[in-house]
This record gives sequence, structure tokens and C-alpha cells, in this order.
Amino acid sequence: MPSVSPHRAAGKREQNKLANRAAILEAAQKTFVKMGYDAVTVRDIIRQTGLASGTFYNYFEDKAELLHALIEQHMGTMAVRLTNARRSALSIEQFIYDAYLAFFQEIAENPDFYAMLYRNEPVIRMFYSDTVISKTMLMLKQDLSLAISRGLIPEMDTDSLTAILGGAGYEMARMIVERKGKKPEEAATFVTRFFLNGLKGFQDSNETQLIRRGPLKLGGAAR
Repeated sequence: MPSVSPHRAAGKREQNKLANRAAILEAAQKTFVKMGYDAVTVRDIIRQTGLASGTFYNYFEDKAELLHALIEQHMGTMAVRLTNARRSALSIEQFIYDAYLAFFQEIAENPDFYAMLYRNEPVIRMFYSDTVISKTMLMLKQDLSLAISRGLIPEMDTDSLTAILGGAGYEMARMIVERKGKKPEEAATFVTRFFLNGLKGFQDSNETQLIRRGPLKLGGAAR
């Protein structure tokens, strides 16, 4: 029987480690949604994977570190996606719409993760200051400052604007998770129109009429 080369054996071990870690992360996400973070034990998580109970500690120190890993895995990708959308914008309309669309599309593509996020919101907020979530808000503030310097957005208080834009996106994303028929394009159009025109912009047209017209048109082309 031919022997397995050390290089091939090491590669197999690395694949197994990655698969085990991914299995633990997936099991944790499902368990945090079903039971809530506070009620979940490491045993509850590892039981869903079929792995030996001690395997968990080869990858994570405790469930708090596991939650951090889940958040960073998704929010890191989200942050890059949003920054790319905002920094490539050529107008204030594009800055707002493209970023919200990227955000809401990410939500729609990963509903289980965001269901976990909202299910465990108090715990997530407790971790806010030292997770990727806070970094995402910081990146939004930096991108807003850059957009102001480029003349896309009028001079204003970036702290307040960051809070308002971030808060609106967070709560609209909750609607997308909870109302599964809510489309990212519709949500992005609604929020963009509100920020650009305010309540007065809705005097002649309600949300239903806006949705019937389709996605927001920028520069003469449908987005």
C-alpha cells in the first residue's frame, strides 16, 4: 500500500480543521437563533455537529469568542462591500442608494445570520465596542467625510449623519429579515428617496406607488 506523503497528510489535516470550524460556526448560528445566546451551552452547539465534545476548544475558547467569530465572518465582508459601493459613487444619490442596496442584498443573501443577529440583539450591543460592527460604523463615518470632501454631500455633522444613516439601515434590514417578501431594491429606493426628499417628497406618492414604479432612477437609468 503506497504511503501518504507528509505534505498531502498536512493538507488533509488542514482541510479537516477548516471543515470542523465551519461546522461549529454553522451549528452555533442555528442554535443562537433557536435558543438565544444566553441559553445556549457549548454542549448544545457541539451536539449539532457530530464532533467530539472536546473538539470545540481546539477552535474557540468559549461561546463568546465563537459569537465574535460569527460576527466578524459576515460583517467584515459587509464592510468591504459597503465601502466599495460608497467610494465608487459619483453623486449623492449613488452614495446613498448603492450602499443601501449592497447592504440589503447582503441581508437577503444571508438571512439566517441576520436572524441570529436580531434574535440576540442585547448581547450583540454588549459586544458593540470591540467588534466589527463598530468598525463598520467608523468606516461609514470615514466614507461620509470623504464624500463631503469630494463635494458629493454638503458639509454637516458626520457623527449625526453616521448615526442616522446607520440606524435607518439597521432597522430597514430588520424588516427584510422579518418580512421575507421585502426586496432589497424596494428598501434601498424607499430609504434613498426619504433621505433625499424628506417627508415632503412623499406628499404626492406613497410607498406603494413608489414600489410600483420600480427601483430608483439615477442619471436617467434604472438602478
